[in-house]
Amino acid sequence: MTNQFEKPLSPLAVDDVFLGLIGANIPPSQTLDHTVRYFSTWSGTDKLMMTSQYTAKLVAPLILYRAKLQFSAGKRAQPLSLTTDGLFKFASQVSLARRIMGFWGLLGILKSLSSLERNPPASRLALNIARLQGLSMVVFYPLEYISFFSAPFSGPLLRISPAASMKAQLWSVRAWGVFVALKVVELCNEWMGLLKREGEENEDELKAIKKRKSAIVYQLVANISRLPVILHWCVMSLGFSVVSSHLWTNGLSLLSALAAFRGGWENSRVPAPMK
Repeated sequence: MTNQFEKPLSPLAVDDVFLGLIGANIPPSQTLDHTVRYFSTWSGTDKLMMTSQYTAKLVAPLILYRAKLQFSAGKRAQPLSLTTDGLFKFASQVSLARRIMGFWGLLGILKSLSSLERNPPASRLALNIARLQGLSMVVFYPLEYISFFSAPFSGPLLRISPAASMKAQLWSVRAWGVFVALKVVELCNEWMGLLKREGEENEDELKAIKKRKSAIVYQLVANISRLPVILHWCVMSLGFSVVSSHLWTNGLSLLSALAAFRGGWENSRVPAPMK
């Protein structure tokens, strides 16, 4: 017997129950909004991919080491791990995707150089550092993609000798190293400027300075941790390396990725409205 106070479901209500089930149970979320906003940018996506890439490259040898220990203890038939192979392949694919995604980066550098000359910073030192950074990237991008498109996995699309391809890769890494070293100098110079301003600004401006100092710390960690890895790859052609194991280069690269990811995440937050 149907309760006289109950109303039968209309077709619209049935649609609401079945088709609107997921959306109705996902409340508005500032975190979700922030995540979508951050990963909708090239920078945010690249930082996430870099973190995933070096996490996989760091975890894979540890899993392989575990497999070897299990083999030694008689708990595994072979000292191998399919998971390790899968993680290395995943990291390789992510690396390729990141390089393809960055193909148009030179256009942003050219735009930045143009804007820099039309809207220069107040400091001559800051201006020249920014100029040198831009010029180092003008060298980096062509050499990076000459190397990329002449590598075996790309066809190769460019028919140049392996020696020329390796030389292009080497000098692209060195140009990248110049950029990173200059970035560290730029950040340190900015930090010193913020310290001088702290005693002169009001409370609201001090909050902005504090936020910027936090961002600088993340950027310094990201860039300083890159330098040993860049130096390692710069001198490989000379027959020696800075570090004795890829575990260290991958560990430093992961640290750089995490710091860059965290700094970018915090920097992309929308400030809370003033009450």
